[in-house]
Amino acid sequence: MNNIKNGNEQKPMPWFSFQVMRLVMNTRKIFRNIDEEINLAGIEKGFFILDFGCGLGFNTIPAAKAVGKEGRVFALDVSKQAIKIIEKKLDKNKLDNVEIIQSGCDTGLQEKSIDLVYLHNTLPLIKEKQRVLNEITRVIKTGGRLSYMSRVGSRIYGKDAISDSRLKKMLHFDFILKRERKGHFIFERIS
Repeated sequence: MNNIKNGNEQKPMPWFSFQVMRLVMNTRKIFRNIDEEINLAGIEKGFFILDFGCGLGFNTIPAAKAVGKEGRVFALDVSKQAIKIIEKKLDKNKLDNVEIIQSGCDTGLQEKSIDLVYLHNTLPLIKEKQRVLNEITRVIKTGGRLSYMSRVGSRIYGKDAISDSRLKKMLHFDFILKRERKGHFIFERIS
């Protein structure tokens, strides 16, 4: 069952901007290698994953399939439009291991309860970046991972590219960079 939790920290992008983003994301999906991204992130059966800024569910759906019935995916987005799209995809794929959270920051999840956080193409769009990173740090288990990627579209719209070194500082040095491939960074929580 999908529970929707509401938060009012971050405002969703305007309708027209969302439609443009949707077109860009659907086009970009053609060139992505989801299996490679899942392997790089190290997703395993039984994982608990937070897809922060899940958008259209391009990571949510494959992650839900990868973690299996033993695992769980928490799909968080501020946009009601995105939530509706994901709900349709969940029904179409008959997935019941995804919980939807409508919020701009607060997850409502227990401290150190998440094995992996996806933060793909989201951070440049967020106003209160440090607050979001604090929440992510709070929910990731020690030994858990942060999968970070920021492609050109999100950086243009958000106008704020963040380097891996700046991101590491914003994570309070609680993480180390484990690996990087084609702008896809995997950080591991060490404390």
